[in-house]
Parts: sequence; structure tokens; C-alpha cells
Amino acid sequence: MNDVFVRDKKSIKSMSLTRILLLLPMIIYGLYKNGIFLYNQGMGKFFTLTKPLIFILGSAFVGAFVNIIYEYIIKRKKEKLIDALFSSFHIEYGIILGCVISINTNLLIYFSVLFLVLLISKFINLRVNVIALMFIIGYLIHIFVLKEYVFMNLYESTTNLSLDMFDYFLGRGVGGIASTNVLLLVVAFIIYFITNNNKTNVTISSIVTICLLFAIYGLATNTSIKMLLFGHDYIFILGLIGAEFISSCYTPKGMVIFGVLTGLISFGLYFVIPVLAPYIAILIVSLFHVLIDKYSGKVSVKQLTR
Repeated sequence: MNDVFVRDKKSIKSMSLTRILLLLPMIIYGLYKNGIFLYNQGMGKFFTLTKPLIFILGSAFVGAFVNIIYEYIIKRKKEKLIDALFSSFHIEYGIILGCVISINTNLLIYFSVLFLVLLISKFINLRVNVIALMFIIGYLIHIFVLKEYVFMNLYESTTNLSLDMFDYFLGRGVGGIASTNVLLLVVAFIIYFITNNNKTNVTISSIVTICLLFAIYGLATNTSIKMLLFGHDYIFILGLIGAEFISSCYTPKGMVIFGVLTGLISFGLYFVIPVLAPYIAILIVSLFHVLIDKYSGKVSVKQLTR
């Protein structure tokens, strides 16, 4: 049992609540950066102040609503409400997606895609990364309907930002609603590792791979390394979304291979479509995570159980 990632006696509820709790500092910072700060600068009214909160809380609500519909209406189970709410990781999926999307995302498009993909995923026994899939679909629909998808908030779009590496670590760069603060993210990763609430091998191998590739490319082409590393939230996406419990590998070697592959593919796709690169990479590799585990170590059916 020591050669694979195993949930032990932890429930979906305890794991999700722990991970969400550790994301709260990043979420609070995101609410300030993309809501309170803009409101205080006179760059919006009450809706501007509450919009980041609408995305985060609304995402959690949709995830909970889908679980309740599936458990009570479709499966007709008679269980406690708390058990129905955390019958899957859908609440956590929603919150994480709410962290990485742009503050400029259309609310109708976003919540429609979120609800439909989460609901459909309940009926498809395919272990692909649902968060990556939701972002890709939402982004493509957004581009098709509104012709653009911009991450800069109103302040960032009207100000010439001159940021150093320290600024990026503190989350002052452009990115998702609550995914830019690297310092808080690293703290979360450390506690995830200590509490065994993350597939750390996936997180470390994917982040190290992309950082090394970006550093080599930046030095070789005299391109800003800080923009490569922090310009599109790759550390958050690869390290957290890529290490999602259901759709990533379980064996130690498998997790490393999974992480390295997502880092490599992300780097290659960066030059084609940088915004979607890590999501596409995660989605592709997640399709083969069972095969990767099969040829890198033995995993029993019990260990793969949701």
C-alpha cells in the first residue's frame, strides 16, 4: 500500500474541505485584487465589488446543486444532505475553476458550461480532468460568442504595470480571479503535502518541468522568464488542477511521468495557444493516466475507487 497514492480513510468531504480551506487565503486575495481594490479606486459600482465573490460562491453552489440533483432525483438516494453535497469532488471543481477564470468572463456562459459539464460528467464513467475540460469549453464558447477573452481587470488594462519577480510572487500579476498569488499557493502546496491531500509527485514534476523549460527558452531567446513563468498561471494550473485526484496517476512513477508529460506538452502548446496550453496538456495526459499507471506499477481496483 505504500507504493501508490491512497486516500486511506479520508472521505471526499474531508479532502475537499481541507483543500478548499487552504485555498481561502488565495481566494480572499483574489476578492481584494479583482473586487475591493477596483471599487476603492472608483473603477466600478457594487457589482464590481461583488463579482469575484459571485464567481467563487456561485461555482460552489453549482457543484453542490449538481450533486444534490444526481443523488436525490436521479439516483433517488435517501442520505443526509451533507453526504449528498460531498458525494463527489464537484464543489471543489467549481471553486477551483472559479479561481482560474478571468474576472471578465460572461456570467451566463460560465455558469451554463459549469452546470452542464458537471452534470454530464456524472453519467460518463471516463476519468478525464473535468476542470480542464470545463475551462476549454467555456473559453472556446466565450471566444466564439464574444470574440475575446481578456484576463486583465479594469485597473490592469488602464495602467502600465512594471512588476518584478517579487510582485508576481505576491500575486500582483495578471491572471485568474484567485490564482495569481504564488506565495500563498506554495504555502498551500506544502500543507497539502504534510496532510497528504495532494498528489505531490504530480505537482512537483509538472512545475519543475515547465519552470526548467521556460528558463532554458528564456535564456536562449532573451525572453522575460518571469512573464513566461507567471503570465498565464501555469504553476497553479499544472500544480493543482493537473494533480486532481480522479484523473491523474496513482503510482509514484506514474505520477512523475504524468507531471513531466503535462509540463512538456504545455511548453510545446505555449507557442500555439498559451492560454489553453496547460489545460489541453492536462486533458490529453489524463486520458492515458490508467495506461501510464499500468506500465509503471500495480494499482488495485480498491485503490482506484472513487
